[in-house]
Amino acid sequence: MKILVLSNLTSYTFNFRYEILESFIKGGHEVVIACQNDDDGKQKQLEKLGCRMIEVPFNGKGTNPREELKLFLRYRRLVRSERPDMVFTFTIKMNLYGGLAAKRYRVPYVPMITGLGELEKTGKLRNILMVLHKQVMPHAKAVVFQNQANMDFFKENGISCRRKVLVPGSGINLRKFSYVDYPSEKDGLRFAFIGRLTPAKGINEYLLMAEHEKKTHPEYTFFIAGLCDEQYKERVNDLNGRGVVEYLGQLSDTRELLKKVHCLVLPTYHPEGLSNVLLETSATGRPAICTSRPGCREVVQNGVNGLYCEAKNPENLIQKVDEFSSLGEEEHREMGLSGRRVVEEKFDRKRVVDTYMELLK
Repeated sequence: MKILVLSNLTSYTFNFRYEILESFIKGGHEVVIACQNDDDGKQKQLEKLGCRMIEVPFNGKGTNPREELKLFLRYRRLVRSERPDMVFTFTIKMNLYGGLAAKRYRVPYVPMITGLGELEKTGKLRNILMVLHKQVMPHAKAVVFQNQANMDFFKENGISCRRKVLVPGSGINLRKFSYVDYPSEKDGLRFAFIGRLTPAKGINEYLLMAEHEKKTHPEYTFFIAGLCDEQYKERVNDLNGRGVVEYLGQLSDTRELLKKVHCLVLPTYHPEGLSNVLLETSATGRPAICTSRPGCREVVQNGVNGLYCEAKNPENLIQKVDEFSSLGEEEHREMGLSGRRVVEEKFDRKRVVDTYMELLK
């Protein structure tokens, strides 16, 4: 079969879909990936695997009608020219625009819901997206969900699907993200925020917490890794210059950072599908402080392998960091071990791969 994969970025496709693509290739199928190349190294590795890459410029946050129409028409031309036997899509724009294109040419397709995004909000954009989902999703062969809450949302809002499939997020490669012994805390605790520096991911709360904690615990370290939104660049550079935080920029691989930290902090209120960074953190054997939103609570259990904080509440986040700090090193280590057990039992990426191979059949 010829399989067309519509994704957003090369790095995202490589990091979270590689094993699925590998299984397709090993099954003797031709794989064509349409996405924006943001990492030449990752693109070369995907090509080495046997995938054919097609560059498609992509702006995840773009709302300009003309640009969105151009993206949709590009997908339509792709489906028409490639004539794939199956289309798999990931993230909301590919799901909708790619789904409409596949529907137009009667090609079977399967979208993955990696979060609700604007569907959780109110306003004109949400209304448009709701209409599009109701047009597209009923024609998909199956719709893949990363958490039960998103699946329930579709049902409650009348978005019908022929078949609904629940997978454990993107899953985690347990060999790549192996358990690493918990580091000593004798020189002070090390915390990390890993993710895009946007309000919805909780970066504002993290920065306020770091400023507060650094005054009373100068030995603590607060790392930040991720692409920085323009509105936070000046503030982050200032805090980095004063030694309050250590900004590392965007990382293509989080493993080295996770090895040396004692706790991940993710005060997100973003409509997650299922948090990949929480999977990576737990697989490495590190506790996490996060909100109890869908996409987080599936991985982190309060008091077991981390702590829950309230969204949009920096004071509560400070309390939770202090609560974590009051626990002993052995308790932190046990939390990390519990997290590793959780991902081993529930989130092995092989489960996701097996699901996609079954859908292909």
